[in-house]
Amino acid sequence: MYCSSEGLAQLYKKSASILPSRDLANSPEMEIVDGYNWSFDPSTLTIWNNRYWKGFYPLDYEFTNLVLMYGFGFYKRFLRENDQVLGETHPFYSNIHAANRADDVDLPEIGKAILIEYRDFPFNAFDDLIKLVDKDVILGQAYVAIRKAPNGIPLFNFALSRRYSVDFMTQADCIFIFSSKARKANIDEVMGEWDLRLVSDSALSPPILRLKYYKEQYDLRVGYILGGELSVGSSIASFDPDMMDAFDFTGQVIRNEIRIIRKDFMVGVLYEADRPLFKAIEGSKGFVMKDDSGMCIPYIMKRVS
Repeated sequence: MYCSSEGLAQLYKKSASILPSRDLANSPEMEIVDGYNWSFDPSTLTIWNNRYWKGFYPLDYEFTNLVLMYGFGFYKRFLRENDQVLGETHPFYSNIHAANRADDVDLPEIGKAILIEYRDFPFNAFDDLIKLVDKDVILGQAYVAIRKAPNGIPLFNFALSRRYSVDFMTQADCIFIFSSKARKANIDEVMGEWDLRLVSDSALSPPILRLKYYKEQYDLRVGYILGGELSVGSSIASFDPDMMDAFDFTGQVIRNEIRIIRKDFMVGVLYEADRPLFKAIEGSKGFVMKDDSGMCIPYIMKRVS
């Protein structure tokens, strides 16, 4: 999940697939059912999510990979039907559900692997060749399928996982943790410096703000130390103190809109879509979401050590 393109390619090349295609199967339930197809460990800040396999691109910060990372984040979901393993690949921000079939193969120079063949036009021009390297981690390579993989044209490497840190949480993960796993913070627990990142399904934002909570007499106050930027579509949103005043960080702590998981990690959900922040990032559909209460922006805060 933290590999460069070169590092992920080398890891894929030297890794072996140790489990058969039947072990790809996910939960039949897509809704989060805590303890059944989803769980969260606050001691390690790790999420286990068997609703699907979450996709990961390399972490190179160059243009093409950033477009993939933020614009084409995806998951793969597999179910067993009779003697077959059938699946779909779904980019988070589209209506595409590319149907595929997973078959065990044993190939020269590669060994045991799983071939993902897409069934419908235009996706049947592509294949994935994946290695199930443990029960929760897959390494894969996408091909243009002009010939049988691995003899097609390789496009890029990727990873899939059912277990990932909060650095890669989805918006559904964040909302569920906020509502079911977090609690109202005591004022003394939030004292100090925090980095704030917005949450999308595809990728976590870079830190867009560093802030500091402090007490002035008996009142909670917040100061802004650093403001960052976020690429949204073809523009850049800058998060300066004037913009971030729209967050009302002190009020959100008091109103239980920022909740704590442990002393170094908090989650928040910002509502009220008329705030300037929503307009600043309206070019990026990946960070604004809609839940039962309306439009919102989920985010996380990590204590700065």
